[in-house]
Amino acid sequence: MLRRRSDHGALPDDPTVVVEDWNIDDEWDENESGESGEGHDDGNDRLKSIGPGGRMLGTVIAVALMGAVLVGGYQWFDRERDIVPEAAGWQSIAVADRATGSIVLLDAQLTETNRVDTGTTISNVITGGGSIAIARADEIVIDPFSADPLDVPIPTGHVVRALASDGDLVLTIGDDAGGDLVIITDAELDSPIATTLGALTGEPEPRYFPTDIRHDPAGTVITVADTVNFQTVLVTAGATEPIYLPDLALAVHPTLVVTNQTVGDRAEIGMFDLDGNRIRTIPTPAVRGGTISANGERFVFITRDGRVMRAMPTTNDIDELNTIDLAGDAGVARVTATLGGSRLWAMTEHGAALVALDGDILGRWLTTEPVDVEPLTAHSRCAVIHTDDTSRLIDLIDGRELAEIPDLTGLNQSRDGCLLTGVQTGEIRLPALVGRFGTLALGERRVLAMAPDSSAVILSDDTGAVLVTTDDLSRAEAGGEPAELRAIGPVGDLYSFIPD
Repeated sequence: MLRRRSDHGALPDDPTVVVEDWNIDDEWDENESGESGEGHDDGNDRLKSIGPGGRMLGTVIAVALMGAVLVGGYQWFDRERDIVPEAAGWQSIAVADRATGSIVLLDAQLTETNRVDTGTTISNVITGGGSIAIARADEIVIDPFSADPLDVPIPTGHVVRALASDGDLVLTIGDDAGGDLVIITDAELDSPIATTLGALTGEPEPRYFPTDIRHDPAGTVITVADTVNFQTVLVTAGATEPIYLPDLALAVHPTLVVTNQTVGDRAEIGMFDLDGNRIRTIPTPAVRGGTISANGERFVFITRDGRVMRAMPTTNDIDELNTIDLAGDAGVARVTATLGGSRLWAMTEHGAALVALDGDILGRWLTTEPVDVEPLTAHSRCAVIHTDDTSRLIDLIDGRELAEIPDLTGLNQSRDGCLLTGVQTGEIRLPALVGRFGTLALGERRVLAMAPDSSAVILSDDTGAVLVTTDDLSRAEAGGEPAELRAIGPVGDLYSFIPD
C-alpha cells in the first residue's frame, strides 16, 4: 500500500495575495483610542488636522512600506527555497553508423550541417554542453568533427562516463574497482584537456573511484576521493597543481567545498574555499548527504535520524529546519542531491522523501515493502519510484505524482528522467513510452533516442527513423490530430540528441 504525505505549504506566486488577506481592522485595538482627556494627545484630532491629502499620502507610504516588507520577505523565502534550473534543451542531433564510423550532424530542422567519416567502428556516442564525443573499443575521441580531435586511450576494464554538469561536456575514464583516473574538460574548446590524476598528484599507486566524484553544477570544480591517503583531491579545469582536503567531499560549489567525517552517530563537516583553506569546522549529527545552495551561502543536509539541517560558512551554528518521519525505519540510508542541487531525495528502507532547501518536505512515500528508485542525478527533474509492485513518475519540483508506470523491462530514461521507455510485460510484449501524458503503446516502433528535456523522441520507422514531439504524441493519444512524424534522412544505428 502506497501512502503519500505532503507537508508542503505553497508560497503565493504573487506577494500581493498576502495583502488581500490582511485587514487593518484586525491590528487596531479599539480600547487604545479611548476618550481624549486633558493633556492627552488625541490621535483622531491629529488625523483630522492633517487633512485628506496628508492622510492619502500617509496611506500611500504605509502601503508602499508594507509592499516592500512583503516583497522582501517573499524574496527571502524564495532564496531559501533556492533556484530551480531550467532543463537543457537541444538544437542538434547526431546520427552515427557503428560499422562504418560515419557521423552526420543535423540541426533542429533536420538539415545536415556537418559530416565526418572516422573510418573505424563506433561503440557509443556521448553528448553534452553542445559537444560530442565518440567511444571506440580502446579510445574516446573528443569532437570528431574537429580538424585535430583529441584521442584519449581507454585502459582495459575502464569505463567512460559523462558528469551530470549543466555546462561543458566533462568526461571521466576510470575503473569502478579503483585505479588511476582521467578527467577530460573543455570539450567544447579547440583544445580539450585530458588530466591524468595520478600524474597530477604524483601518487605511485593511485586508487581513485569514478563513482565517488563530486562536482559543482558547471563541472568546473571536481573532487575525487583518494582512498590510499584518506583525503580528497580537488581539481579545477586546466589545473597544474592539486589541492588536498581532509576527509570526504559531500558537496561542491564554485566557491565552497563541504567535507564530512563521521564517527558513530556524530560527524564533523568542514568548509573550505577552493584554495584548500579551512573556513570552519562544525560538529553535527551523522550526515547522510546534502547540497550547497546556488548562492553558496548555505549547506543543507539530512542526518541519519532524519533531521533536515542547515549550516553556513559565516557561523558555527546549525539550524534544524524540519524532520523526516522515519515511520519505524532505523534511519535514513542515503541522500541524493538532484534537480540542479535544489532538492534532496532521502531514502529509508520503506520510504522516500523529497525535500526543498528551506526544509519543506514536498512529498513522502511510505511502503510496506523495501522501496527502490531509479538513479537520480543533478539533471533529473522527475523520479521513478518503485513501491509495493507499483511504479510512479514523480515531479521533483513539487512532489506531484505525474503518472503510474506499467511493468516495463529494459527501462530507459531521458536525461531529465521525465520520459521513460521499455517493453511492457505480459502476454503481448510491445514497446511503450511513459511521460506526463501517461503511457503510450508504440506498436512495432522502438524508441531510438529521447530529448534531454523530454520534448521529443526519435522512433524507428520502416525506412529509418522519424522525429516527433511529445506534445504531438500527447494530443494524438488524447484523440486529437495524428502526430507529425518528420523523417530523418541519414540512416544510422546510433541516434543522439545533443544537449545545449
